[in-house]
Amino acid sequence: MPTVKVTRRTFFLSATVLGTGLLAACTSSPDPIGNTSTPTTPSATETNGSGLLPQGDLYGVGIYNTQQVADELRYIEQNIQPLTGSDTKRVLITGSTGGIGQLAAAYFLRRGHRVVVHARNEQRAADVRRDLPGLEDVVIGDLLDLNQTRALAEHINGLGGFDVIIYNAGEYGLTGPEILNANSLSPYLLTALVSTPREQLMYLSSDLHLGGSLMLDEVRSGDGITYGDSKLHLAMIAAAAARRWPDIQVNAIAPGWIPTLMGFHNGNATTPDSLRDGYMTQVWLAESAEPGSDITGEFLFHRQVETRVNDFVHDTDAQEQLVAAYAERTGVAFS
Repeated sequence: MPTVKVTRRTFFLSATVLGTGLLAACTSSPDPIGNTSTPTTPSATETNGSGLLPQGDLYGVGIYNTQQVADELRYIEQNIQPLTGSDTKRVLITGSTGGIGQLAAAYFLRRGHRVVVHARNEQRAADVRRDLPGLEDVVIGDLLDLNQTRALAEHINGLGGFDVIIYNAGEYGLTGPEILNANSLSPYLLTALVSTPREQLMYLSSDLHLGGSLMLDEVRSGDGITYGDSKLHLAMIAAAAARRWPDIQVNAIAPGWIPTLMGFHNGNATTPDSLRDGYMTQVWLAESAEPGSDITGEFLFHRQVETRVNDFVHDTDAQEQLVAAYAERTGVAFS
């Protein structure tokens, strides 16, 4: 029987045909690095001021990370060297207490950048403070709750300006209204309310945006949308922001189907894409050191511009319709 090469595209097409939605946008195939370091057990003194201890061993395998993510975090710690010179940046990453958000944060830290991460609650804040010593700060807010999102934006603004902001946070496998709040309305609110970064904005999307729809009535009513709809919305927010702020780089990124907890959400044993490539596009854009990394207004996969995107992504009329629906739902204008 001939061997069939499985790619993210074939997985995506299979999921589309079967209607299973197996491509949970933020996860990929094992990218082993051959590191067998023994995890560190947290000490009783490693709290975050709230009295909470971090969960489990270092990097929370089985709780908020997979073994593949933990191995990659150890690889970063042992192999990535600081930048020479003074070309460091101040970076904010939402949804960065696990998975590719945490991997990007860890890489930026090792490179010498100043990093602020975002946790959904005090427990996850305790976890990431143990996992990533050297963070400048941790901001807390559950993006399922729009009131917490508004408070989070205020907290972020109180910290001063950033060079790079990466809207990485996302939920999968929840109800339609929860997906709408966490993956669509909250990134919109943060984009509208948080001071524009000096250099770059990035939004984590997915191949599943290809099957997404505008869902304007659902955005206005709060009735709920699918995961694919939400990832289309993120790509459209990125395109609309790129038009509004031509002096900074703004891009949407598909990390691929990679081996984070989200990637294994549906009981999958393997995933087809590279874990390392899933976060290195963000690093490549932020450090802007290589040819082609000055790109803006695009949809990227593993440092390449995607040519296969939903027609709505670059449709300026559709973008403005979505923005108007957001403004009607939230009472916040996107200026």
